[in-house]
Amino acid sequence: MTMQRSRVGQVGFTLLEVLIALVILAIALGAVIKVSGQSGEILQRLRADTAATVIAEDLCARLRLAADVPPLGTQNSEIRIAGKTWQVTQTVSAGMIPGVLRVQYRVATPAPYAGQSSMVIYLYAPGTPPPGGTS
Repeated sequence: MTMQRSRVGQVGFTLLEVLIALVILAIALGAVIKVSGQSGEILQRLRADTAATVIAEDLCARLRLAADVPPLGTQNSEIRIAGKTWQVTQTVSAGMIPGVLRVQYRVATPAPYAGQSSMVIYLYAPGTPPPGGTS
């Protein structure tokens, strides 16, 4: 005597359907995890680039407030902030207008970020009256 099973009224998923759904879910979660990891790296890089810009702006502001004008040429230095070392290059050259100096700051982000920020300001050389000024 053989028994036949009736499938009428049975609802649910087969084991194969559940396994296929789990594989699709695992692939989707893997992609989400990869993207979130890349987002974290991008965020750290943007923070480093922003900090380099703030450092360059600070150096320009300090130079504007300083009594002395730096000598012509290039000087390299390091600034240590929050446990990280930032490479700074200051380049002072003659501007296109006589008596005006061009000062450029380049701030390189610390490893492992390979970025930099650059700012340029112009200053009057000592003893040079501003345009329209009297000597």
